Amino acid sequence: MQNIWEVWSGALSGAECDAILARAEHYAEADATIGFSASLRSDLSYRTSTIRWFDAVREKDIVARIMEFVRSSNRTNFGVDIDAPYEIQFTEYRATNKGHYDWHQDVWIESPRPYARKLSVVVQLSDPADYKGGEFEFFGLQHPGEQFTGRGSILIFPSFLQHRVLPVTDGLRRSLVTWVEGPNWR
Repeated sequence: MQNIWEVWSGALSGAECDAILARAEHYAEADATIGFSASLRSDLSYRTSTIRWFDAVREKDIVARIMEFVRSSNRTNFGVDIDAPYEIQFTEYRATNKGHYDWHQDVWIESPRPYARKLSVVVQLSDPADYKGGEFEFFGLQHPGEQFTGRGSILIFPSFLQHRVLPVTDGLRRSLVTWVEGPNWR
């Protein structure tokens, strides 16, 4: 593995980000939860944000565009057996409720499924001038910092890395998150 994570600064254009924001309006908004399957629960001290689940089949162009970067990163950095993302989450962190997401991993360790989340992908949809706070951090690793604040930037990392989003203290931070899956780890 060359890099433990990779940022593609300004990967998506402003028009592409605007198109994603417009598409979000077609999906129902819900309060974010934590956990998987039957263990889903709300815990506002741990995670405060709203989400919208995009239909990955209907949003083929978004999936294809993101996968351009994922395939390149996987080839040069990660080398894991991947297929595609099957879930796409549009997330909003608002200063009005100190939107955040505490330390977590994007993997379901005890999953009965024959596939696993391998690579996590975060697309920065907000301009850094639109909010304060909301920094993305990795546990025990160098953070992407300024490299990942620009609108349209894409962060790709192994889904087992612990990470968090610090509270937004002013404005609104929007992102698109997906998990590229593949056969279970061996």
